Amino acid sequence: MTTEKEPLVSVIITTKNEEKNIENCLESIKNQSFNNIEIILVDNFSEDKTAKLAEKYDVTVYFKGNERSAQRNYGAKIAKGEYLLYLDADMILEPTLIQDCVTKCKTDNVDALYVPEKIVGDGFWIKVRDFERSFYTGTVIDAVRFIRTNLFLQVEGFDETLIGPEDWDFDRKIRNVGHTEIADVGLCHN
Repeated sequence: MTTEKEPLVSVIITTKNEEKNIENCLESIKNQSFNNIEIILVDNFSEDKTAKLAEKYDVTVYFKGNERSAQRNYGAKIAKGEYLLYLDADMILEPTLIQDCVTKCKTDNVDALYVPEKIVGDGFWIKVRDFERSFYTGTVIDAVRFIRTNLFLQVEGFDETLIGPEDWDFDRKIRNVGHTEIADVGLCHN
């Protein structure tokens, strides 16, 4: 019996002074049930220990600024994976997230997935923020996070002239050319 080789997934993490968050993010990637992953960390010249902490996880750190759109686009250009998952450093993945995304894309012929986010922390305003965020998944306020690399490159990634609405612009471009759905598993966001 032959088994199909798992596709490579390139996880692109953009950072800027994220020493408080990066280890939890990297740990959650290393603990994925899916194994064929390359991690691309694109740092915006942090002045803290972000890069040093990432190196403890055998992650190569690339330096690029000035905004996360440029960082994400750079990561996608050097990525070797069939799929991209782009993250912020304060995100923690559910253990089966990448496996579930790959399976859904292959089984349902999906090009890009929205990944449900849960805001974690203590306090009333965190709960309010999490409640508000629960209404966004898969809407025009959200943006896909898991995507076929060829589609990312086809739409030329993120518009580097936009700061703030670049996610929404990117999502609009993807919706115009590809089939999107919502992942069954999500991530936590601080």
